[in-house]
Amino acid sequence: MNKNKILKTIYSYSGYLLFFLFFIILFRDFLYTYRLQLEKFFPYFAYQDQIIYYLTGDKSFDIEAPMNLRFLGLAIQFLIYKIIPCVELNKVVLGDFAYNNYVCATFSNAFMNYLSLCGILSVTFAYCLKKLKLDIGETFLTVLLTYAYINHVEAFTLDRISILYFLIILYFLNNKTLALILIILCSLVNEKIIFILGGFFFIRLFINKKKDYLIYFNYTLLSALICLAIFLIYSISLGHGYYQSDLELGLYDAIFIKGFDRIFYMFLTKSGYSNAVLPLLLSITPYVISFYIKNSKFYFSKFDILIPFSMLVFTAGGGTEQTGRYVMYSMPLWLPIFSQQIIFFLKKPKL
Repeated sequence: MNKNKILKTIYSYSGYLLFFLFFIILFRDFLYTYRLQLEKFFPYFAYQDQIIYYLTGDKSFDIEAPMNLRFLGLAIQFLIYKIIPCVELNKVVLGDFAYNNYVCATFSNAFMNYLSLCGILSVTFAYCLKKLKLDIGETFLTVLLTYAYINHVEAFTLDRISILYFLIILYFLNNKTLALILIILCSLVNEKIIFILGGFFFIRLFINKKKDYLIYFNYTLLSALICLAIFLIYSISLGHGYYQSDLELGLYDAIFIKGFDRIFYMFLTKSGYSNAVLPLLLSITPYVISFYIKNSKFYFSKFDILIPFSMLVFTAGGGTEQTGRYVMYSMPLWLPIFSQQIIFFLKKPKL
């Protein structure tokens, strides 16, 4: 095999090779986050409890809708629990919150998030290099920025696997059949991905007048309807919902009662600036710069700036402190733009 064939083979499997490399390099990161999660050093929503519910049927471990309707992440962590040997750490201090099989259930969730992180970085590399046609420097910078920005989302829940799924959809968007299947299956992954895709395809179809996006937009609407139907059946009809409401029916309506206050609150506290205002500014910066500098190697719309802003809808429902998480779900759209801009500014000017 000559040198060119070797290089072509490496290029073809670059995503897989990087996944393996990240899996080795970031293992210490996994152990660190796993320990934090075990000891509940930070407050987080315990998705690993659902494993125990699946095993025992004990309703007290059911995390309830809509969290328990994000089936992909829950299924993967359950498979890890059943298949992958549990890694138990030394000198871990567990509180009264620990239950039987708590350590191994938490390991399953932590390991899933670790695999998702490696997947996000490797798919980002392949997406930028092969689909967006960025050069190697811009591609690696996007991967580096992704690793930095991923800290704005939770490492202990289902954020990472949802972002990975979104990236996979973007990667296969030119494969219509596969892309449509993945879009429909979004209803089993995370409603935030459906929301972002809906905004993305709406802008392409109705504002940018790209008619080839019509089928993607329609399938996203269908996915949203399926997601809503699953929630209504499970939460309302079967009575397994997550309720925080003043209404007699128990429907979660905080978005209508407290929504505007939660959005406005980001400008009133230090945590609001760090957890909401700063991530939002980071997400719109590439689009603002693009109004003045046209140097992108791939098409994007100036109206895409509306997508990060639209995630404030989830702030209205979930709270100010969650805004950074919601906004960063959209980073596969704007980080490649930002990387090109950074490289552009760093290039030595011609004298």
